[in-house]
Amino acid sequence: MIQISLKSKGNGKVRIPLFWKFTIGMVVVVVLFGSINVALVHRIIFSSLEDELREKGVFMSQIISQRAINYILFDEMVALNVLLDEVKAADESIEYILVCDPDCQIKAHTFDGLVPEGLDKVHERQFKDNVISAHVQFKGSDKLIRDISIPLLEGSIGFLRVGLTEDNIARTLDKATQTLLGMILILVVISLAGTFIFSYLVTSPVKDISNIADNLDMQSIREKKVMFASRYPRRVEKVMGLLPGDEIDILVSRFNDMVDRLQKAYDEIENAQKKLIQSEKLASIGTLASGVAHEVNNPLAGIMHCISRIKKYPEKKDEAEKYLELMEEAARKMESVVKNLLDFARQPDYQKEDIDPKEALKNALSLAKHRLEKERIEVALNSCPHDILITGNKNQLEQVFLNLIINSIDAITERKDQSNKFSGEIQVSCGLMESNDKKFRIQIKDNGKGIPNENLNKIYDPFFTTKSPGKGTGLGLSVSMNIIRDHEGDMDVKSENNSGTIVTIILPVKSIQTA
Repeated sequence: MIQISLKSKGNGKVRIPLFWKFTIGMVVVVVLFGSINVALVHRIIFSSLEDELREKGVFMSQIISQRAINYILFDEMVALNVLLDEVKAADESIEYILVCDPDCQIKAHTFDGLVPEGLDKVHERQFKDNVISAHVQFKGSDKLIRDISIPLLEGSIGFLRVGLTEDNIARTLDKATQTLLGMILILVVISLAGTFIFSYLVTSPVKDISNIADNLDMQSIREKKVMFASRYPRRVEKVMGLLPGDEIDILVSRFNDMVDRLQKAYDEIENAQKKLIQSEKLASIGTLASGVAHEVNNPLAGIMHCISRIKKYPEKKDEAEKYLELMEEAARKMESVVKNLLDFARQPDYQKEDIDPKEALKNALSLAKHRLEKERIEVALNSCPHDILITGNKNQLEQVFLNLIINSIDAITERKDQSNKFSGEIQVSCGLMESNDKKFRIQIKDNGKGIPNENLNKIYDPFFTTKSPGKGTGLGLSVSMNIIRDHEGDMDVKSENNSGTIVTIILPVKSIQTA
């Protein structure tokens, strides 16, 4: 069974596949053209056969009248009836023959019984010498008869009427109509086959383009899995490829060029984004440079002191062993600081894997530890009770969290400059959302200077910053938002001037770990 699939898009408009539009249009044209032909041919054939039947009737009437005139003049009615019967028997198309007097009253006929009622009133003559004809149909019969009347001696002695049946005309018309209808049916079948082939060749690349466009998303572009449209289906591509090109070829070529340009544009944007992220990362390292130096210098000074004591008192082995343990502990602390810094500064591979976002958050706090202590800013971190995994890049998330913590430190420092008694605080919380346990929320809240309301809609613009000259690149929030969106998450910033800022990050949860 053939089914027509009616598809409705979001705008409520019903869409019919192109194949069925071609098919319906072609069938309508063929049927309409065929119907007009049937009507015209029917009319032409009927008119031609009618004229032929009338000429035949007149010719036969004239032949009969030549013999009948003598019988009428000599009033030999028996011989006249015999003549009429013989002529009727010789031609099966003759339904009846009548001889009428000048007043159109029937004097002789070929009926076995009475003459059918009203047959004498078929013709109303105004002129005696003309040939006239009319259609006759008896009661209870579906036969249509052509009644032809010719004058005998210019109507002076009466008229001869011959009734010819039109069954032959009806049979001829039926046969012609059936032939035409058969031809129309054959044309419809041929049209359907041609329409199927034509629409298949036309709609195949259109469907290919539509399917590619539906599946073309950032994921496929990122993974370089974009597909290109083909002009013809593979099974007929070699044969059809020999034909000259047309508008569909241009459409396919332009679409493939567009996909190729889209892939190249994404690659260029991705490279620019990577450079931007790395630049902002290096800027963050520059901001933390003094803290890193302090984290290294303190244990380094301890090591130097231990070495000095060992060199001064080499004979004190117990004391030397104690100093060696202190030196080892200091070296490990330096190693940890340098390792964290190198891990953060390295060019990431941008591959995503299953990670615990809390680890990235703790690493970011560790990198900012010295500056937090230097500015005497308290950090309150909740226990983050849920052990969850997300799909992401740990290095990039560390950069996001570090950017936000540095922003909070800078905002608190600016507010401290206005009031020496001000005490800075950063609250960091995380956990599953109450309304949706498939979402993980990280919130960083500070009581710093805040962002004026008129600037809130600009904070994601590249190079926009409210910090003092030389203290910010204006790329932190822009880069952070792009990274969060790349992780299929969302970031929201709420702030009031001189009341602090709350940054909320929502990330999709892949799995929840159970103890």
